[in-house]
Order: sequence, then C-alpha cells, then structure tokens
Amino acid sequence: MLRKYPDTSLQDIYKSCFQDYFGPAHAIASRDMARRYIEQELKSAVCTDTNYYEPCGWRGNYYRVSLSTVGDSLLSVDELADAFYRSAPEQTPQVDECWVNEWNRTLKIVREVVTENASRISRNSPLILNFATDSAAIADMLSQGKYVVHHSDRYNELYHPHYRIVSRDIFEDEILPRLPSR
Repeated sequence: MLRKYPDTSLQDIYKSCFQDYFGPAHAIASRDMARRYIEQELKSAVCTDTNYYEPCGWRGNYYRVSLSTVGDSLLSVDELADAFYRSAPEQTPQVDECWVNEWNRTLKIVREVVTENASRISRNSPLILNFATDSAAIADMLSQGKYVVHHSDRYNELYHPHYRIVSRDIFEDEILPRLPSR
C-alpha cells in the first residue's frame, strides 16, 4: 500500500485492513440501494483509474473494484452492485477482541515497516507525521466499540478512490475474467 499510495496514512491502512476483515456489510442495506449509490457516485466521480482492482488488506479476502470498470463499460452498474451486495456477510460483524487483536498485530507490523524504511519514506508522509495521533484515535474508537473510518482527506484528494468491495470468490469467478489482463 505504501508503494502504490506513498501519501497514505495509518487511518487509510486501517480502512483497508478493516475492509479485508469485515467486507462491505457496514455499507449495504439493499441491492437496490447499492445500485443507486453507484449511479450517484458515477455522476460526480472522476474515474480515471486504469487499475481496475486491488486486494484489500493483506489477507486478500476482498477486493476493491474500481468504478472505472463501469465507466469503461467492462461491468454494468447492476453487475457491480450485485457483486457488492452478495459480498456482504449475512449479519453485520461486530467489533470484538479478535478484530482488535488483528489490528494490534497489523499496527505492530506497520510500525516495524515504517522504522525499517524510514530513510525511504518522506518525512512529510502523513503516515510518519500523524502516526501517533492516528494510532491513538483508532485505539479510542475501538475502545468505544466503533470501527468504521473513512479515507483520510489527503488520500481522497490525491487518489480519488471510487470503488466497491467484492469478496475474493465473486471477484475471481465473475469479475476478473471480464477485465483486461495487466
């Protein structure tokens, strides 16, 4: 993630890991609502991402599928909305000790990566500048039983993320075969 998004913050890394652990359940009420949100976002989004997908987190349980797949007529709005909707677990997962432990292990690895690569990471990187603040904010949020974060403002400004989360099985079986090979 740091290679592709050098101006990422700990908040953005958390979001990616969260998505990979929980999937999109927190964001879906119905298939129709998923479709309407995609249509609405496409009206205002600048979808120039030619990287049509990327894995979330490090486990690879879910993929981020760019809305550019719809804009470039590789998928229809209904196909992406359906894949997104079917990717949600039946019940909205709850923050529990397992997730908190998973995040704390991930945080330890991120800390080590930052320390080992300090000479290659810009001192102005949001990851470096805001690490302690973001880490404390995430810990506080989790202690309150909350878990959902948005991308950081800087990440949104620089990378314009417009995607939907799709489970690995649905992505590999139904979407990947329709995308151009990299």
